[in-house]
Amino acid sequence: MELFKEEKHKKLLKKLQDCIKGTAFQNNVYLVGGCVRDALLDEPIKDIDIVVSLKNGGIMLANLLAAKEKCYKMGSNPVVYPKYGTAKVTLYNDEDLKDLDLEFVQTRKEQYHEDSRNPDQVFGTVEEDAKRRDLTINSLYYNVSDEKIYDFNLGIDDLVNQVIKTPTDPDITFNDDPLRILRVIRFSCRYGWGIEKNTWLGMVKNAHRIKIISQERITDEISKIITSPNASVGIRKMLFCGLLNKVMPDIYDLTNAYESRNPMLTSFDHTMMVLDKVQPYIEPRLAALFHDVGRIATEINRGISQDLFSADVAACDLKAMKFPNDIINSVENSIKYHRFFKNYADGTVPPDKKIRKFINLCGDNIGNVVDLMNANNLYQTYDKKKRQALDILNRIEELDELEEAKNVKLPIDGKDIMKEFNLKSGPQIGIIMEHLKEAYFENPKITKEECLKLVEEKIKVLAV
Repeated sequence: MELFKEEKHKKLLKKLQDCIKGTAFQNNVYLVGGCVRDALLDEPIKDIDIVVSLKNGGIMLANLLAAKEKCYKMGSNPVVYPKYGTAKVTLYNDEDLKDLDLEFVQTRKEQYHEDSRNPDQVFGTVEEDAKRRDLTINSLYYNVSDEKIYDFNLGIDDLVNQVIKTPTDPDITFNDDPLRILRVIRFSCRYGWGIEKNTWLGMVKNAHRIKIISQERITDEISKIITSPNASVGIRKMLFCGLLNKVMPDIYDLTNAYESRNPMLTSFDHTMMVLDKVQPYIEPRLAALFHDVGRIATEINRGISQDLFSADVAACDLKAMKFPNDIINSVENSIKYHRFFKNYADGTVPPDKKIRKFINLCGDNIGNVVDLMNANNLYQTYDKKKRQALDILNRIEELDELEEAKNVKLPIDGKDIMKEFNLKSGPQIGIIMEHLKEAYFENPKITKEECLKLVEEKIKVLAV
């Protein structure tokens, strides 16, 4: 059967067929996994995984293809991982195919150990290779030579029935590799499909084994779940199967925090609504997920700012989850300032000074902050503000036409102040500069003379 619709994938298939024709590889090379699944679902295809039913066949075919396509470079193309019997080829000589990632591996069978998700891997048959796959829908094989699909685990039935299921006993599947619990949830969220009953029970039984998985792998799966179209469903499934308290305990704790104005609604429920409302990118989704994590502590200690504390907790948690610093900084900034205008009623545009200060504090992250502001405003238990975020954005656009509000450009700096008033470097210079910034937010056209006058007045106040 013709599997692919896109010309570049048809071209790749022809190259593979020409490469193996008349060799020992013929009839032993299969496309497998996501590329077959997504082709059948008419979904975009990202990666191409190729298995070879010959011992060390993956590495051998990768070398052969690279040589035939005149893109072989010793040590770099293909990139070979002898321990796992895998190789990666880039067809950089072909403009149509240079962006495709081609992964080659021999068909394998695996043996797991109690304290690791990394199995011993040895050569196995295609049928054995199919049994080790995580999901039935990911265990469909397309033979490059005869162009037929080989379905050893009834994966096509599960595609038709829209159900997520493991190929073998789910208890064994998840005990061997508990990361697959998150993968089940991720695919369920991606497609909006249900999870087969025994598969779900296996997830619940083996959730405790997630401790053997590296944080990087856990974080990668969580990132894909929360940027899916059904993010809140994914987080709830993590909660119900017993994973959430192990991988994101501060989010789990929100299930025990109730909204002060609505005792029937938990902070977790509110968070899930906000999560689904923000844009489906990693920074806004993480900001939505963590924006209320400080609620319990700050309700006990009213002297703590909920937004600042939540931002601190989020930064700490995301660092532990091995997120990069740019993402952490964006999330922290969004949480700190998403309620910057909480004291202004809906329909009331704050004064320009307040908006300029907001622009300066948010910087290039302002879109994510306003996104979180809007989602939180819409799903507050009281005092919902449907217009505020749009009004703020409109005024920001008007101000940006008149001034560079993100970058405060004062007519004098700290060195000028020290020279003019014979002051030494110290904390008071910082205090004075912040005082001038406030004046700038009030009047971006402030002059040097006006600044000097304000400095003189501030020095007198500080001297008291």
